[in-house]
Amino acid sequence: MSGPPMVELGDLDGTQGWVQTSGFVNWIEDVASHQPKQRVHLGDSSTREGVICTVWTDDIELEEGVGYYFGGVDDTYEEREEVQLKLVTKSWANEFWRRDK
Repeated sequence: MSGPPMVELGDLDGTQGWVQTSGFVNWIEDVASHQPKQRVHLGDSSTREGVICTVWTDDIELEEGVGYYFGGVDDTYEEREEVQLKLVTKSWANEFWRRDK
């Protein structure tokens, strides 16, 4: 059984549905609501501006400066006119790099 397609972070465009990707958490934004749980900025060598990632599940908590492999939804948030990687109930974030390792 194969999973979602592997897509470079810089190729996310809000139209691909479920994807696998990877990236580093550059910063975490304060969220003034209970949903999403987290709003972070992801980056890697495939993107200059990075991608916003929103976490909608209690099962995932991302840390600044850590690299992760993700499974999530390539989507858009029209109100802010931005592409987002949304981590929802069936999503995953597996750490592959940490500064202090």
